[in-house]
Amino acid sequence: MKLLLTIILLVHGLIHLLGFLKAFELGEYPMLTAHIGRTQGFVWLLACLFMIATAFAFYFNQRLWPWLGLLALIISQILIVVLWPDAKYGSWMNLLLLLLVIPGIGEYFFNQGVDSEVQNLNDTQEVKSVAVNDTTYLRSLPPIVNQWLKTSAAVPSDTITRVHLLQKGQLRTKPDGKWMPFEAEQWFSITEPAFVWKTRVQMFGPVFLTGRDKLITGKGSMEISLLSLIPVVKEENKKGIDEASMTRFLAEMSWFPSAVAQPYISWEALEPRSAKATFTYEGRSVSGVFTFNESAEPILFEAMRYMNTGEIAKLEKWRIRNLSFKSFNGIRIPDKSEVVWDLQDGEYHWLTLEISEIQYE
Repeated sequence: MKLLLTIILLVHGLIHLLGFLKAFELGEYPMLTAHIGRTQGFVWLLACLFMIATAFAFYFNQRLWPWLGLLALIISQILIVVLWPDAKYGSWMNLLLLLLVIPGIGEYFFNQGVDSEVQNLNDTQEVKSVAVNDTTYLRSLPPIVNQWLKTSAAVPSDTITRVHLLQKGQLRTKPDGKWMPFEAEQWFSITEPAFVWKTRVQMFGPVFLTGRDKLITGKGSMEISLLSLIPVVKEENKKGIDEASMTRFLAEMSWFPSAVAQPYISWEALEPRSAKATFTYEGRSVSGVFTFNESAEPILFEAMRYMNTGEIAKLEKWRIRNLSFKSFNGIRIPDKSEVVWDLQDGEYHWLTLEISEIQYE
């Protein structure tokens, strides 16, 4: 679909070239009966160039593409009005462009808002670290957690304070719903536990959802919008949202194992291959159980997590099953996982994800 829309924009742009060619008498164009002066011809060329630039910027996901598109649309429509009898059908193409530009501008402001929140995340972080390779501390951990650190090669990484990663996968909004592909980007602060996660979910054709989930200074928040314009979900300052976001952070610690040493995490040994982690911060605590395979890789995380918030907030069993492992920057972590809710009516497998890139600071 994206390629088709790009081709349409390119063709629409090249059609504007006819006005330039006619103005400079570079060929015969009987479909254009009105006189086009040379000054106007240059404007037709400008519209052509802006339209082509819009097509390429749209295809390659350049953030400013909707503003290019809006400028191209305005110039194009003015020219069409001037040559209305000959060029009026170009308005349909501009209408298509307008339907792309409006949600594009909404997504631009969505991304600007996320950028501001990521900056806030970085500003609230104190640059400090706990020495993971301290042998006294390592001996205090459950043996399986100690072995996990060694297996993941996270022990030398005692100065990691920030994480940035890219994800892709598919999700659905109800147990029997349609799977929808998504791409996501996430930022973590480790020493001051926080994250910001943004996603773009392709529903069908050009219709998409944008979402943002965050935990900053112990406060959780989630927003989802249709086409970055129409609010669908907005959850903050409600019962359960802070704890739900903290539980997510605890589970996703598998991607930065050195966080086991942070003072807000405490551990309790259970069976030989499982351990309970408790995350305490800003007066709240959440817990979950990590289960490991024979290589001390975390293959499962289980916790009671709020599925809804507010008046209907209810704790449900939540699981992350890690399907495979891969080394990124020398640290071995789960790279493919599936997330499920264990509900009264059965298991609700709602998300499958893959880490495509991760960077540590």
